Amino acid sequence: MSSNYKRPVNLLFQEKSAEKNQVIHVKRDKKLCGEDSAKQQECPISFYVDDFKAGTFYINNQANYNLYPNTYTLKVKNCTAKCDSHEIDIKIDDELTNREFILSVDKDGKPFIIHMDTLQSQ
Repeated sequence: MSSNYKRPVNLLFQEKSAEKNQVIHVKRDKKLCGEDSAKQQECPISFYVDDFKAGTFYINNQANYNLYPNTYTLKVKNCTAKCDSHEIDIKIDDELTNREFILSVDKDGKPFIIHMDTLQSQ
């Protein structure tokens, strides 16, 4: 894999503090869009926390996010011939047991979020 794709870019919410004590783990799986290859990825997934673009993920990228306890809209978006998006609303606090969110694309290249505690994944 090209070194350009080894890490997510444009990350936000990376600083941890006493107030920002809710950590979530975001990973992109290995599914590629259309004609993409591991060495040439034209279809990264943009990850948003509320309306803030919080990172751009290529295959097999992962990052941790430090958030305040709150309810958030998590959204993924990618743009190829057209822009597609998917979002879930989730309360992130001490009661959230599954903190792993997986970013993926379907057979048509549309992005989605997999989270086992929400039945809204795809």
